[in-house]
Amino acid sequence: MHFIVVGQWQGSASSRAMRLADGAAAIAADLPRASTTVVEVPPGAGDRLETAIARYTSVRSVAERVAEESSVAPEAPFVIGGDGSAFLGATVGLDDDTLVVRISGSSGYRPLNRAQPVAAESAALRVLVDRPDDLFPDLPVIPGSRVVVAGIRGVEDSEVAALDRAGIRHLDVDAATPEALAETVAATGSGSVFVHVDLDVLDPSEVDGLLEPVPFGLDGAGLVALIQAATRGRRLLGAALTGFAPVDPDRAVDDLGVILRAVGALANAAKTP
Repeated sequence: MHFIVVGQWQGSASSRAMRLADGAAAIAADLPRASTTVVEVPPGAGDRLETAIARYTSVRSVAERVAEESSVAPEAPFVIGGDGSAFLGATVGLDDDTLVVRISGSSGYRPLNRAQPVAAESAALRVLVDRPDDLFPDLPVIPGSRVVVAGIRGVEDSEVAALDRAGIRHLDVDAATPEALAETVAATGSGSVFVHVDLDVLDPSEVDGLLEPVPFGLDGAGLVALIQAATRGRRLLGAALTGFAPVDPDRAVDDLGVILRAVGALANAAKTP
């Protein structure tokens, strides 16, 4: 895979969002330089321009840059974020047979309402599945039937109902066993996958560097098992890992063992479909 490092923070709603740039840089330090590209992120917060996305101009600018890098990458793109919307541009090369598997504690399916703008990461999946045509015009629209979400917890009933209406298959954290995810993925009939892992799926005891830690998440071994279940027997066309926000750069090393195992599981899946 070709790693695309995207230290984007503008898609997060957290007041500590700039820690996400440190997280992306910490992971990048352990990646092979010859297979890594760093995407420059605008220094400013950006403007929403009356859209439903907070800091829209910066988020769209980064999505366009990631799309450009993904299009010319010598191998399948692997985005290392950054906030949970940093992967959007990497979906440009997905074909009609590709399934998007989101392994995350959050749905990413908050509604897009101009009267109440939301952080891009909280609506990243909605952007792919159900967005106004002019919001991110260069991104593909992914039908809900080609999306699986696994590992969610603490999600509002209205978001779960919206996933159901869109035809998005979803498994909460208790139901998201490797066997259940493998069966859910198989039921779609897709021969290829794009896997987005957001680290909020992990329990805070596993990773300290989370902006909004929520208890009762997965452990590191459970995350690796879900990645393997989602990719086994299928071509991996791209991947993303987002949401690492170390308290400070010196403490990032304490979390990297768990994170790099997840990175390795995705990289291995690209080699052995």
